[in-house]
Amino acid sequence: MRGTNILLFIIALVLSLFLGLQIEEQYRDVRYLNNCKKDIKANGIKTDDLTAYCSGLVRQDPYLFTYNRGKVGKYLRQRTSDAPKQSKPKKPEPKK
Repeated sequence: MRGTNILLFIIALVLSLFLGLQIEEQYRDVRYLNNCKKDIKANGIKTDDLTAYCSGLVRQDPYLFTYNRGKVGKYLRQRTSDAPKQSKPKKPEPKK
């Protein structure tokens, strides 16, 4: 009888862990999107629609977005600072 109770306890524990992981997976995307919104605001990146901006980032690189748990503001900062500055076109030299 005691062995049966232990086995049932282990089965109940495994089922509850499985259910908990399924619930966590279901809400992971929402949590990461909220992390992205907060991170964008904190880094001072200007945008009109935070949700559209973050969903665009997910489409561009879903692995990077998931790996960083939605906190991608630091990469966006690097992109904007590393962007080449537009210089004025050079005037052609007059021919002699």
